[in-house]
Amino acid sequence: MIPFFNGHLFDVGGVSIHLFGVLVALGVIVGDRIVVREGRKRGLDDADTKFLNARIVILGFIVAHLVSVIFYFPERIRESPWVLLNPLGGLSSFGGFLGAFIAFAYYTKKENIPRLAYADSVGLGLSVGWIFGRTGCFTAHDHPGRHTSFFLSVWYPKQTPTDVAGPRLDLGLDELLFTIVMTAVLFTYARKPRPPGHVIGLACLMYAPVRFGLDFLRATDVARPDLRYAGLTPAQWACLATFALGVRLMRSRPTPESEPAQVPMPTRVPGGTE
Repeated sequence: MIPFFNGHLFDVGGVSIHLFGVLVALGVIVGDRIVVREGRKRGLDDADTKFLNARIVILGFIVAHLVSVIFYFPERIRESPWVLLNPLGGLSSFGGFLGAFIAFAYYTKKENIPRLAYADSVGLGLSVGWIFGRTGCFTAHDHPGRHTSFFLSVWYPKQTPTDVAGPRLDLGLDELLFTIVMTAVLFTYARKPRPPGHVIGLACLMYAPVRFGLDFLRATDVARPDLRYAGLTPAQWACLATFALGVRLMRSRPTPESEPAQVPMPTRVPGGTE
């Protein structure tokens, strides 16, 4: 069993700094670098990639917060509508994906940037960034699962009058362990040239079923359990759409003219510069 630990680091001007925020920021930075590198392999201009990265991250965080409040905790809006404007008031991973997708769809069309080549680059960068993000979730313990005696359970203390102290699944940890495996598979798969869209398609096919299953293990005996819609969480409904998208991408065979082919990275000359 894993002991519960507090992810609070220190306060700055009355603002609490948590390990979660630090890890998410690191994930964004590292993921951005990887997307640029992978985009270069696929014939994308660094400036275009950085332009898109900034916009999908910004809109991703905005929509992630709105989806979290509106679909998971709507009672918080009744308590104070200002929670919609508080970026620290909760994030939804699939809300982030939705915001990123909106920015991706709009700006790739507006700037005429090859969509599938960029999407594959994002799939690789996002998987690494996701490791940082889910590590942050584990330090925040914000995805409590059901009580269990499983050896990877975490001892959750009694935090509210309605909570029951004891060992629980920490779904942030469970998804972190899966993400490490998924990332290794994606990078191994991407070593060889693949049809544009197949890397991100594989990521969709791998992630959606696992997340769909994990959400059945979410705690329901906590102060504010996740809402269900027709028996499923918002993320589970999003998983169904994500899986369908993955199937479509993996079955597609874009023509060479529609997307740039992968190009090999230049060979480094010993003693030279890159």
